Amino acid sequence: MRNMKKVLVVGLALIGSLVVGSTGAQARNPEFALPEKVEVKHKACQEILRLAAKYQVEGLFSKEFEEGQVCYTRTDLAVVLELLTEKLAEKVVKEGSAAVAKEDLVLLAELQDELRGEMLLARTRTFQQRREGLGTRLTAITKNISLSGGLVGVLQGSIGNEPSDHVDVVGRGDLVFSFKVGENTIAVIDVEATGGDGIDTRVPSFSLLNAVAGSTGDTVRFREAWVEHAVFDERLILTAGKIDLTNYFDANGVANDENSQFLAGAFVNSAVLGAPGNGPGARLQAKLGESLTFGLGYGSGDTDTEDVFSHGYGIAELGYTLKVGELEGNYRVYGSLDGARADGEVKLQEKNAFGFGISADQQVTDKLTLFVRYGQRDEDVYATKMAWSAGGQYAGLFPERKDDVLGFAYGQVKAVGADSQEKLAELYYKVQVNEQISIAPVVQYLINPLGDSSRDDVVALGLRSLISF
Repeated sequence: MRNMKKVLVVGLALIGSLVVGSTGAQARNPEFALPEKVEVKHKACQEILRLAAKYQVEGLFSKEFEEGQVCYTRTDLAVVLELLTEKLAEKVVKEGSAAVAKEDLVLLAELQDELRGEMLLARTRTFQQRREGLGTRLTAITKNISLSGGLVGVLQGSIGNEPSDHVDVVGRGDLVFSFKVGENTIAVIDVEATGGDGIDTRVPSFSLLNAVAGSTGDTVRFREAWVEHAVFDERLILTAGKIDLTNYFDANGVANDENSQFLAGAFVNSAVLGAPGNGPGARLQAKLGESLTFGLGYGSGDTDTEDVFSHGYGIAELGYTLKVGELEGNYRVYGSLDGARADGEVKLQEKNAFGFGISADQQVTDKLTLFVRYGQRDEDVYATKMAWSAGGQYAGLFPERKDDVLGFAYGQVKAVGADSQEKLAELYYKVQVNEQISIAPVVQYLINPLGDSSRDDVVALGLRSLISF
């Protein structure tokens, strides 16, 4: 999958320093003033096309836009400009600062300045994630409000789990509203509707076979609602509100999204991460160097309480991006402190408990990306104490289907007092029907459910569809 969550930290930092050094503080260029609906003949678009031709960057605009049949919004242009900036950053990394002309850097800075608010939105991790997993683009509603969304459905049944073998259907829809509050501030609201509990109610496991499913039947809720502010040229980013800590910690390029990647929860995040459900919290990310980031996160461990500081969950993570030629790798290590109440199932004792883990993804070729995860936590407190998983994805298995993705993963979860480790393997093949629709058959094989070797192994067969807009 072409992961838009990845940021070319090295090249972007070089380009940023070159632009600052050559332009300094400057007023916006009136020639680049952009309306909400922009035609290809606009000077800003023509300059972007010129830069793309000069530096051999393809695929920035759609054919319909270049032919004058459709217009782009300011947000669409911000996404195009972000992609162009990444491509020029790659060129700078490979060939040095002289590879991009100084006057072109000045032009790039002027374009970015005109779209400053939209650029912040385009670079936001949640926007990047939703753009891939839920919406192919943000649709402008007003000057400061945009909308994206998606519908995902899963048909899944089990074999070998008699007499509880059953076929279940799960559906989920998201509408993501993004508000530009200021030049460096955005707000996001994610409204989610979920129907169906999935087969996990009949096939108990630590790995969670269907991470799309809800836990309380049909629900409609504000899944997320937060404000994000960036300072120091986006080297420091603060997000606060109702957040999902797994959006920012224990991330992975190919194993982090149940809508478009692996379906099992154990391959979306570590089975022993222990992060609380969506609730009041905050996260702070600091860019420490060209390829090094540090993040701090806090969430209320008891999302039902009015006191957000009661029974909290804290996490710190160090991330490093390594790029060798065209191949990128992302490596993360984290530590957590969980003060949530004991629930008698996952957390058995009410005490502060420590955990740590790693998550890494590495491109091996332009088509193959591998991943690995490992996590461990206090065995005196939890029902499960260790989990690991590994696998990868291969894009374009068939030459005529370059946008299709094959995913494969295997993992184990170790429970306290169990006579064996629970094991899970998953294989999916995502068929990209068009830009907005994908269909993926999914096969899972569960061995020793709940770490009990006396239980029968289970095969789960599923079909997942995703429509994004």
